Amino acid sequence: MLFLRILSALIGIPVVIAAVYFGGPWFALFILLVVNAGIYEYNRVTKIGNFSFLAVIAHLGVSFYIIIMFFEQHLLITPLLLLLFFIMFVAALFNMENMGKTSIADSAMTMWGIIYIGVLCGYILMLRMQPDGAFYTYLLFVGVWIHDTMAYFIGVKWGMRKFAPQISPKKSVEGSLAGLSGTIVIFFSASILAPGFFALTPWGAIIFALGIAVFAQLGDLMESGLKRQMQVKDSGAVIPGHGGVLDRFDSIMLAAPFVYYFFILVSVL
Repeated sequence: MLFLRILSALIGIPVVIAAVYFGGPWFALFILLVVNAGIYEYNRVTKIGNFSFLAVIAHLGVSFYIIIMFFEQHLLITPLLLLLFFIMFVAALFNMENMGKTSIADSAMTMWGIIYIGVLCGYILMLRMQPDGAFYTYLLFVGVWIHDTMAYFIGVKWGMRKFAPQISPKKSVEGSLAGLSGTIVIFFSASILAPGFFALTPWGAIIFALGIAVFAQLGDLMESGLKRQMQVKDSGAVIPGHGGVLDRFDSIMLAAPFVYYFFILVSVL
């Protein structure tokens, strides 16, 4: 398992680095692939299925949202969500008798998935589109990778006390603290040793690292809770040693809005 995790990382990390580096339509295409792979896994986990009417709506929803973000047509976001809501509402209305896969409950789950995957991943794209966006996006990925790596290895080696046993039985308090403290120490050290490159004050680096660690942990717990409720072990198996795309991007997805607004705030102040 460890060998597969390392091998997947050695292949996957250069792909992410290249996508961020080239930016523009290449990075948008990368995010488009991520959201569609993510919604595919989400439909499987939530039992909505991948060949149903709602599955098609989910794929169209996340795809059009990313396209809107890329072309910066933000006024179209609300009309898109309203259109998706109206389509699913009408489908559920005419399906009341058999309550199949276009029921109100499944429609609500589909809308939740579109927001969870499409909107959150949209922040990754918006972050890359900012001035100095490549640097900010690298910080997002590196920060989450540092947190997850520290939490995983310390948790496996010395984890004794359960952190959230009802949500994710394998997570430990020791691993969680290692991820938090390790991220803070590394970013704080970078602000001291390479101030010209890192461009954050030591206190700014601490706040940034703290936010990354907290939201990365919450993102992981959110996806773990979803799988727990649906009684599914992994969201998928496309990434050997890691599971599915959601298993790999859950922390990044929730940390992305924090990083986006953090640097927006820093630029204003």
